[in-house]
Amino acid sequence: MALHQRLQKKPSIRQEEDGKRLLFECRIQADPRPVVTWFHNTTPVSESPRHKLKIDKDGHSYFATLEITNVTVEDAGKYKVTAKNELGESNATISLNFDSGDNAAGFAPSFIEKPKIIPNESGTLITMKCKCKAKPKPQVTWYRGTSVVTESSKISINITDVEEDIYELTLEIKDPSAPDGGTYRCHVKNEFGESNANLNLNIEAEPEPEGEGPTFVEKPRITSHQGGKLVVMDCKVRADPKPTIVWYREGKVVSESTKIKIVVEKVEEAVYYIKLELKDPDMDDSGLYKCNIKNTLGELNANLTLNIEIIPVIKEKPKVIKIIKKRTVIVECKVQSKFAPQCTWFKEADAVKEDSRHTVHIEQVNDGEFNVKLEINEVIKEDKGYYKLVARNEKGEATSQSVEVTELPPEEKPKGEKPKISKLTNITIEEGRSVDFISTLKIVDKTVIVIWYKNTTVIKESSEFKMTFDGSTARLTISKCKLSHGATYKIVMKNEFGEDESSAILTVKEKKEEQEQTVENDKEAEKKEEVNWQNTIFFTLLTTQQIIFIHSALLSSVFLKCTFLFLVFEFLQIFTFSILFYITA
Repeated sequence: MALHQRLQKKPSIRQEEDGKRLLFECRIQADPRPVVTWFHNTTPVSESPRHKLKIDKDGHSYFATLEITNVTVEDAGKYKVTAKNELGESNATISLNFDSGDNAAGFAPSFIEKPKIIPNESGTLITMKCKCKAKPKPQVTWYRGTSVVTESSKISINITDVEEDIYELTLEIKDPSAPDGGTYRCHVKNEFGESNANLNLNIEAEPEPEGEGPTFVEKPRITSHQGGKLVVMDCKVRADPKPTIVWYREGKVVSESTKIKIVVEKVEEAVYYIKLELKDPDMDDSGLYKCNIKNTLGELNANLTLNIEIIPVIKEKPKVIKIIKKRTVIVECKVQSKFAPQCTWFKEADAVKEDSRHTVHIEQVNDGEFNVKLEINEVIKEDKGYYKLVARNEKGEATSQSVEVTELPPEEKPKGEKPKISKLTNITIEEGRSVDFISTLKIVDKTVIVIWYKNTTVIKESSEFKMTFDGSTARLTISKCKLSHGATYKIVMKNEFGEDESSAILTVKEKKEEQEQTVENDKEAEKKEEVNWQNTIFFTLLTTQQIIFIHSALLSSVFLKCTFLFLVFEFLQIFTFSILFYITA
């Protein structure tokens, strides 16, 4: 069965966490489920970090809750809850006021009757009587002048519960005398405020002064106007004669100024309207205010706590701090805000994102004051530039002046060790062969510079010399060594922390096989010459035999005989010269 929605109970306000958290609660009977909307004055209330909306089902009933945290004076006003479904609509309103008046938790003491001095018929007892209203029960202190009055055999002090939250306060003086005369004051106090009543005791029974001490007609309250640009703290009191008014903030007297106005107006007979106006309130104006209302017949006080949340305020230019050892730059700015603001740092027009090098810290240093830091680690050249802070809260945002980061912490000289290398060894080798000089680093370091020397001359890469280094091993290769390559070779390895070196001697020997081949070649040449000489003699002898043979054939001719003898003589002469030449060679 469908039900038209109906508010079963008027909305109520529940206070938690000493007033910092408020719960508006309302029970609604409806079917189907209603749509519930809350309004603050005429503005719909939406879900936010400070406002939480909730509705729980219980049979055909629904329990709607509006929760407000971090309550401020601007939350005061009229709240309306509307429940609506397809069958109809219902609504109810409730007002939230910030004042020190009566409430479930308690209220400040106030005197509800004019103080009286009552002597007995015989004059042996005088009773001073006051009646006050307070919750919880007040502490009572009596004064004569500025001195506290304590109980004794002559003086009795009593507090009597007359009815709920109403108390009768009495001070009795036995056998009063002239020294007991003077001004008496009854001071009552509880956690919500305090009040005083004055009585003048004239032992000669002079008539009591006419009038009454101050009492509240309308309890003190705090209201916000003009979109938060004006805060009013006011109350109405009854007093005769006219009271004097003094306002205090955190124990210090509040005086009128360009932003503070104090008003006391008589609105009817013996009734006064008391008001303090605060223009353009900021964080510095928050705190405990006390209104002291006093005349010759009594004194009244009311305490009001003003919490103000405004847009963040940045009064000073950010500062730049350098930490040289960590190579860190910190840009620091102070922000005034009731609660921690959302903060974004900008470098020129770009938002600085948090990462391994950039960190944002928000630290509360005082009530309503935060220190916002941008920490830049392992700074580099690109970190130079102009930085500014933007701080935001629900009321708005504030932007700081720009500050320039111009100088960065100097780079620390890196720590390390000079190279340590293995020693070169002396080498002896035959000419024509290749040789390698090798040295190894004990710790791999590809940044090491390697230089080779032949005696005192730096070796350069060529067809004869090849050099390699892989960060661990350095090698010098000499291809086809010559006798001229024999020398002292040195390697130097160095880095930014120092150098190490080693030397070795290369000895190149003449090749043995070539010497033996030369001797064999000489012997073969000698053998060839000997054979040639033998062949020459053989040829000569052969020729001689031939000549003799011819001589025998031609002996018959005298002319030919003479010619033959001449030829033999010439041949013998040539043969002799040939033998002498061979021997000489």
